[in-house]
Amino acid sequence: MRIVAPLLAFFIAACAASPQQGSTAANPARAVDVRLPALPTAAPITQAEYAARRSALLDSIGDGVLVIFGAPSPAADYLPFVQLADFRYLTGIMEPSAAYIAVKNGARVNEHLFVLDRNPAREVWEGARLGPDGARARTGINAQSIQRFDAVLDSLVRTTTVLHSTIAPPIDRSLSSNHSHAQQILSRIREANPDLAINTVQNLIRNQRGLKSTAELDRIRRAVYISALAHREAMRSTRPGMNEFEIRALMEYTFRRYGAEGPAYGSIVGSGPNSTTLHYQASDRFMESGEVLLIDAAASYGGYAADVTRTFPVNGTFTPDQRAIYEIVLAAQRAAAALIREGATWGELSAAASTELANGLARLGLIDSPDATYEPVAGRTQPQVRLFYMHGLGHGVGLAVHDPDISQTRGSFAPGSAVTIEPGIYVRSDVFDYLPDTPANRAMIQRLRPAAERYRNIGVRIEDVYIFDGNGVERVSAAAPQEIDEIEALMREPGLDDASRRGDMVDWFRGNRGR
Repeated sequence: MRIVAPLLAFFIAACAASPQQGSTAANPARAVDVRLPALPTAAPITQAEYAARRSALLDSIGDGVLVIFGAPSPAADYLPFVQLADFRYLTGIMEPSAAYIAVKNGARVNEHLFVLDRNPAREVWEGARLGPDGARARTGINAQSIQRFDAVLDSLVRTTTVLHSTIAPPIDRSLSSNHSHAQQILSRIREANPDLAINTVQNLIRNQRGLKSTAELDRIRRAVYISALAHREAMRSTRPGMNEFEIRALMEYTFRRYGAEGPAYGSIVGSGPNSTTLHYQASDRFMESGEVLLIDAAASYGGYAADVTRTFPVNGTFTPDQRAIYEIVLAAQRAAAALIREGATWGELSAAASTELANGLARLGLIDSPDATYEPVAGRTQPQVRLFYMHGLGHGVGLAVHDPDISQTRGSFAPGSAVTIEPGIYVRSDVFDYLPDTPANRAMIQRLRPAAERYRNIGVRIEDVYIFDGNGVERVSAAAPQEIDEIEALMREPGLDDASRRGDMVDWFRGNRGR
């Protein structure tokens, strides 16, 4: 029952609450109340929107036949099925072994959808299927059995000189089983029609997916809100002596409990030295007081991904050294976010964040100066800041956790954008171990090693989702605290699992490491 009170508070109507004050000067993104807004039931993406997406794609290609493949059926019906993002984007069909064909001749377009037939014997095991009639009603596209797909496609390609597809045919012209089902089909068609040109339309769809509709932004917001709630529960519940897998389980439980499909990607829950591994996956270390815990985990809602990262102290109180690293990363994120506007570029945002990181690292003695370099390979140089910040600043979110965004597909920000900003600093214990043994590197290591030892095993990443729409820029993940005092205050609250946790059972893992 402990979760009920915070959840009710979160879902108090946003219009009844005044926006948070005090942080907007440092972060000019539109103020967002820390309570989750009361949203209406999510409406489905309409048949008309899917049709408009297909029409826009067809308008951007020449005459010919367009084929879009869905994901095949899993090898066994108890294995998970994930629809291909492009097929979902264009049709909304979530069943396996589906395909779409359009024939374009000038202004005239004929569309065909192919799906599995109804089959009561299989539906007992796999669940109800749409069948051609259900698919036709849902999409408005003429639908027929997938059993007819090969014959229809073979017939149509003989009437054209161009085949457009999201899948590129394999370079190897054999019908190798190493190729996907779609690639094998394209290989067979290419062999039978040697004069046929096969063009990929992947970049055209990426450009379309980069501009998010109102319905898409709504789903991203819901995914982010659920993710923020999970991060709050993790902060409340983390205690020294717990295992990382307990917090990962709590995060993913919270996603699913509130209607998300589950994690949008492999959850990263890393404490102490694991906080410095960018995509740490094991989640099986016991956490100790005096360490930080980095959680990069978020939900997928209605097919749309969030991506949120928070870093906080396992014992609830930042040490001075942890605080120093954390404040640099937070300043870097805010410097970048402040630049989101019409026409801004990722290069501008990245430069602002990198400047804050370099200046901060230099203040701590982790690098010689903001513009200092080292030799990753003998005879070549790279900024020293890359020793501790080795990834990009951010990316789009959408049907994929790294989704196309208008800021990337068109080269600059514009309304309809949904992105993350995620600077970080990672002081690995082996940061200098793999550098080439050059005079310059030896001298640098001697100068920097004391600071690297002081801050070692502190990894900090702060990642938020920002939506830029007609109302301005919103940090949608604001409900997950990022201010140090807010984090420490939240960690003093009772955790979801405090009363029911069976520490004796968790401790079984200490003896055999789960093996």
